[in-house]
Amino acid sequence: MSRRALSYTNDLYVPSYWLANLSATYKFGKVGFAKNLEVNFGVYNLFNTVYIGGMGMMGYPVSGYYPTLFIGAPRQYFGTVKAHF
Repeated sequence: MSRRALSYTNDLYVPSYWLANLSATYKFGKVGFAKNLEVNFGVYNLFNTVYIGGMGMMGYPVSGYYPTLFIGAPRQYFGTVKAHF
């Protein structure tokens, strides 16, 4: 995400950031009574980057800074198991 202007006069910017996510799926096939068993594991924000996730929730200032910034989500882990019966 490139830098974004915070004010209407473009005198203040939110810095740019780069996020990386990683996900892997393994398909087991038929296991016991379950068909097409799949396991998925994912990591959001792999390098735990600190970034501004939201801005302008209370309106954008004409010039200068108002506290309208929200920090982005930290590293998160997700997992799923899927099967057909």
